[in-house]
Amino acid sequence: MTPAPGIRAHPLPIDILENLGPRAAQLDRRELARVLAPLVDGLREPLPDPERAAAAEAVMAFCRRLYGGGRSGDALPLGSALLAQAIAAGDPVLERCAAGVCGLLASDTMDIVSAVDYQLRALKLAQREANPVGLAGVWNNIGLAFSVAGNYDLSTRCFRRAITTVAAEPGPVHVRYTAASNMANGLFHLGELEEGLHFGELALRAAQPGYATKDPHGAILLRRNIIWLLVASERVEEARVHADEIAALSRLTTATRSLIAAATGRASYEVATGQADIALTRLEDALARARSVPASLRDTLACAVRAEESAGNAERALLRLQELRDHVYRVAIERARDHVELAGLFEAPGRGVDPQQEQARARLVPRLRPPGEPEEWKAYQRLGVAAVLRMDNTGWHGIRVGALTKALALAHGIAPLQALEIGLAAELHDIGLVTVPEAILAKKGELNDAERSLVERHTDAGAEILRNDDHPRILLAREIARYHHARWDGTGYPERVGGRFIPLPARMCAVADAYDSMVCGLDGRPAMSMNDALEELRREAGRQFDPELADRFGAMIRDETADLGVDPAAVTGLESFQELVVSLHEDRGFI
Repeated sequence: MTPAPGIRAHPLPIDILENLGPRAAQLDRRELARVLAPLVDGLREPLPDPERAAAAEAVMAFCRRLYGGGRSGDALPLGSALLAQAIAAGDPVLERCAAGVCGLLASDTMDIVSAVDYQLRALKLAQREANPVGLAGVWNNIGLAFSVAGNYDLSTRCFRRAITTVAAEPGPVHVRYTAASNMANGLFHLGELEEGLHFGELALRAAQPGYATKDPHGAILLRRNIIWLLVASERVEEARVHADEIAALSRLTTATRSLIAAATGRASYEVATGQADIALTRLEDALARARSVPASLRDTLACAVRAEESAGNAERALLRLQELRDHVYRVAIERARDHVELAGLFEAPGRGVDPQQEQARARLVPRLRPPGEPEEWKAYQRLGVAAVLRMDNTGWHGIRVGALTKALALAHGIAPLQALEIGLAAELHDIGLVTVPEAILAKKGELNDAERSLVERHTDAGAEILRNDDHPRILLAREIARYHHARWDGTGYPERVGGRFIPLPARMCAVADAYDSMVCGLDGRPAMSMNDALEELRREAGRQFDPELADRFGAMIRDETADLGVDPAAVTGLESFQELVVSLHEDRGFI
């Protein structure tokens, strides 16, 4: 029988996944990509309905296996190929599911921008289906992406939207359970303990019959979240039933991530009830497991620090704390560099973008790009947005600073194309913030010395993420990332470089960075008017900032706001400032 036009004439080699089995964990990224290549290529052609359904089930199961082993990046090419299959076959339900899977995998690699792009595609498809459960699932997934980014304010808004979307749905609804469980975790991180417990209890009530045996990992995470909330609320005795339930649930799974989560949940209860020695023994085993799953090591080390301190082992607690700090720093850099490498291994076809978001991006991204853009530049830009999401809900801090830096470079007499390059490089000045724990970036008030040292380390981290590349723009970005917190008087960091020994692009970025932070109210400070921020720059000229650049920047802002008819003295939110930034980002006749 002749196959229908456009349909594959020979079977898809789906048996590759079955033959790989546990061996997939032993293959490095490039070898695994080579083995999966025939399947990835085959998925890009439309399949008949029965074969497509079987392929989708096998691919999503394999992606879940790689995710469970901490290898989400290696699963992305396969998930992306499944999305391409759905698009080629005109299967909107599979397209929504595949986009959701790709979004979850992307967020686990810290590519938050791509994750949200994938989920926005899924959101549009769910809206077309008029499917409340599907819509809620996408909102839940978007919330998970923001949780990974460390922005629990945004993530809890998404989880709340998911729960509201299915409020009228009768009976147990799985997404109500998962979103409520995730909400409990987000509220724990925000310190909203009573509300967090409310959503933890809601999740237990919303769970479907037999949910624990179907998804022991999700059930363990929920009980662990409730234990954390109860312990933090000093309601320790109530946590006992949840610790016992975790012990039972851990016997239903062999998944590494699940067993680690179970250990940290039970250990948290044991530490709170004075059983620190038992907790430490349990955590030693959990740490051994977690070292092969970096995504789980952070929570395990944090739990070990609390246990050692509770047991009176101050020196061991300090050692674990140092290991935790080094781990957060090292893993963030490794994930960032892995993300850039992955971007070079494959292109993600079919990733959709919301039209309104695309229009906003078109207004903000320069119309003219110089020739020879680095191949990995867009991957670095996505990382730059993810890095600042924890302190800037818009994620556009880097892009605003880039526009302001470019404008200052032009005002300083730098040639237009070179000014454009400096502005683009300045977009990545805070890329190293991915190494700073989100609790520190979200902290209100003064940082202590230990917290300040972790924040200051982000300049070295940025330089390390951008290392080993001889493209001029990336070299320039590395220089700016490393020195944008150096002060004119030599008291900044790193290395106490001062005066004209600070590279000129970094000096310009320092002025733009400080100005954007003041006007937008970042770093825990109230937002200022544009004029008040200029006055602060003037006061710090000759101490924090190059005085000549501070003066030129002030004159440039006054000239630009006058041309736009914007009142820089008005405190009217960010609309006027955004108008200014969009104007500065436009093509100013660089050719």
